[in-house]
This record gives sequence, structure tokens and C-alpha cells, in this order.
Amino acid sequence: FPIETDTLVIGAGPGGYVAAIRAAQLGQKVTVVEKATLGGVCLNVGCIPSKALINAGHRYENAKHSDDMGITAENVTVDFTKVQEWKASVVNK
Repeated sequence: FPIETDTLVIGAGPGGYVAAIRAAQLGQKVTVVEKATLGGVCLNVGCIPSKALINAGHRYENAKHSDDMGITAENVTVDFTKVQEWKASVVNK
């Protein structure tokens, strides 16, 4: 089915959605085409998820190695299933 549009944006990653918003602000009829999930690689599988996992790792290490500051945490463990669920919640915000 044909679609009439002034601006076609291919990809809804960080560059694509910003371009689409700006074109719409300038009065263009905008169509965005995205083969996967809005937000692109950075939001969904790259930057944001990896930073969330790195943050969880830092928290684990800090909890395990804070005795010299007078902070004792015994039996610190990682539940990777919960870490993955938390990461998904960060991405889905």
C-alpha cells in the first residue's frame, strides 16, 4: 500500500528518531521505518544494556571489597537471572 510522506527516516536509533522529530517540527509529514525495536542498537543491545551490566558488576565488587572502609557484607552473591531482569527493566524504561 502506498504511503505519502515528505520525509522517510530509515532506522529509529538515536539519529533516526531525532531526525524524525526535527523534520516533524519543521512541518514535514514523517514516516519512520524500523526493522526491529525503536531505539536502535544502542538502547536495546549495545550501550544501555552493557552499561547496566557493568554497573551491576561494580556494585558486586564494591560490596565484596569494602571491609577497609568498615563496611562488611557477608555472602555476597550474584543472581544472574535477576541481573538480566533488572537490565531489561532499565532498557524498557
